[in-house]
Amino acid sequence: MNTIALITDFGTVDGFVGTMKGVILSIAPQAKIIDISHESAPQHTHHAAFVLWSSYKYFPENSIFVVVVDPGVGSDRRIILVEDEMGKKILAPENGILQFILPELKRPKMFHINNLKYWLSPLSTTFHGRDIFAPVAAHLLNGVRCEDLGIAIELPIPKTPFKQIDVSTKEENGIILHADRFGNLITNFRPQFEHLDDIQHFSLEIGNRVIGPLKKTYADGEYGELIAIVGSSGLLEVAVRNSSAHLMLGLRIGDPVVIKSNDT
Repeated sequence: MNTIALITDFGTVDGFVGTMKGVILSIAPQAKIIDISHESAPQHTHHAAFVLWSSYKYFPENSIFVVVVDPGVGSDRRIILVEDEMGKKILAPENGILQFILPELKRPKMFHINNLKYWLSPLSTTFHGRDIFAPVAAHLLNGVRCEDLGIAIELPIPKTPFKQIDVSTKEENGIILHADRFGNLITNFRPQFEHLDDIQHFSLEIGNRVIGPLKKTYADGEYGELIAIVGSSGLLEVAVRNSSAHLMLGLRIGDPVVIKSNDT
């Protein structure tokens, strides 16, 4: 009930994250603040969107997510509040951070946060994390209604980027969606297999390489071998045991990948 989870590109060298926590605790001293990540590359909204999506379902009801990767800070971009049917809430700039999570939510309520009463004053044009996001999250935790913080809006629900893969799949085109700190290249293929052994019936084509059959674990590959597995996010990913697929292949987010059945 008291959880506020933070995702930013602030890092931990400067005092930005600590200052946000200070504002939250000044307004809601009962807050339990969880640092999901502060290591998104500066202005890398795509990374923040993936981190939000991959962590969201593991938090309890009524958690408040504060996502501040905000290259448009101080501009006329809107700050959006989304509430799902379980009472979880997300505060984020309207800049693509919600692109992965929004299609997953059932009947979300959406608000444009614009009530200055719940902001800090004077308002900085460069640090809305401190002056808007942190106090608004704290007031939400204290029981202020979403409707009192802004006006109800409707945002278009983006098409999900994920492609379901099951035993009937013969061939499907996808993309690299994310590269994690281990250099694993995570695709937008979401397997729906009844048995994990079914992954062995498939191979991936990526960067002029054919990888397959797919493996169950990292340890099923030889040291330095390029492999593909179902990762912790539930998506297919390309990895190199004890090394980096990102460095080995030199590929980027958005580059193509193809999954094919070995039985065809």
